[in-house]
Amino acid sequence: MRKIIIFICLALSLGTLNLSAQISEQSFDVRFGVGRSILGTGDMRVTGFETELNYRINPYLTTSTSVNYGKSSNGVFLTTSYLQGNLNLFVSPFKNTRENDFRIGTGLSVMDVSDVYISESSFENGIPRYVYGYDDRTSIGFNIIIENTYALTDKYLIGAKVFTQPYTNGDINSGIIIKLGVRI
Repeated sequence: MRKIIIFICLALSLGTLNLSAQISEQSFDVRFGVGRSILGTGDMRVTGFETELNYRINPYLTTSTSVNYGKSSNGVFLTTSYLQGNLNLFVSPFKNTRENDFRIGTGLSVMDVSDVYISESSFENGIPRYVYGYDDRTSIGFNIIIENTYALTDKYLIGAKVFTQPYTNGDINSGIIIKLGVRI
């Protein structure tokens, strides 16, 4: 009976070692970021939030998909917000060593922008009265990205991304995002 218990404990410990080796070689990671950008149509200073899923194809190529939300109340319009989806391909020219990954990327982007502005203003009995206008537009564009990511541990990541995104209707969104990530 004692030999069986020792055998089971040994087998479980070997399985655990194998499992931890697989975790460090995972190809997927999820990153969450926050940053600032300038939405060029109205020169709006935007605070943006990003959620990104990355898949490492090999040490030189990675693909990602992300969803971004941005909101601003500083600029030409009274308030602006956007929802954006991106699909990107990255090249790591110095190789993704899993400790440091400097990468350059490009891809497609779809962005829906909503602007609210004062279209008319008047005074009635000394009280200001405003009529608000609303503009909503959807644009297709592409991304130009430079990003660097460091591994804090085998599982946790930190990084920064600089980007610009020109769109077909004249919008352009450029900025920087600081990201935290986890390998899954």
